Amino acid sequence: MQIVEVTLKTTSISKTKRFYHKTLELPMVKETNERISFQAGKTILTFEVTETGKPFYHIAFNITNNRFSDSFEWMEQKLDILSVENNIPIAVYPNWNAESFYFLDNNGSILEFIVRFDLPYHSNKPFSVNDIVEISEVGMVVDDVNAVAAQLSGRHNIPYFKKGPRLTDFIAMGDEEGLLLLSQNTRPWVPTNRPAQHFPVKIKLNTEILEF
Repeated sequence: MQIVEVTLKTTSISKTKRFYHKTLELPMVKETNERISFQAGKTILTFEVTETGKPFYHIAFNITNNRFSDSFEWMEQKLDILSVENNIPIAVYPNWNAESFYFLDNNGSILEFIVRFDLPYHSNKPFSVNDIVEISEVGMVVDDVNAVAAQLSGRHNIPYFKKGPRLTDFIAMGDEEGLLLLSQNTRPWVPTNRPAQHFPVKIKLNTEILEF
């Protein structure tokens, strides 16, 4: 499932531009006073300005499998990597055959670089922003995880992720190229344990546009 575009909210276009264009080095696609878009591999990442609350989200970027350690060193020179457990910065997900690390953007959103070893993503060049293949995860905070999952499955034909999990408060939908992570409102986000909150998000898939 390809995530074509993700649209999130931010309280500052200028600070968001500084982080995503200068720190992450994502190419800019378009900028206005109210909206800014970046190219994250196959995915467009868009932010719209808001004066309501302090929006934060979770998104993950698939990167090339053989450049994980290089990506960690690249990012570690730019900002602080979050500890996952016992001051260890690398998260290992055996059930997903994946590894990742986490960091925060200027909005406090929890970002993740993840390698999924079952995907054929490889590079013969030194690590750069070009090793970001796509946005592969978007957190969607809802009040009833199972009800929304059933709606996505039945109405939009989005499958339950075959590798799970499928819990009462957290369900992954889609596949390794694109996952919608349904999280119960107030459930802690890994690895910060910050309670999840709902903020507007729009996700454009191959043939669908979802708004929550």
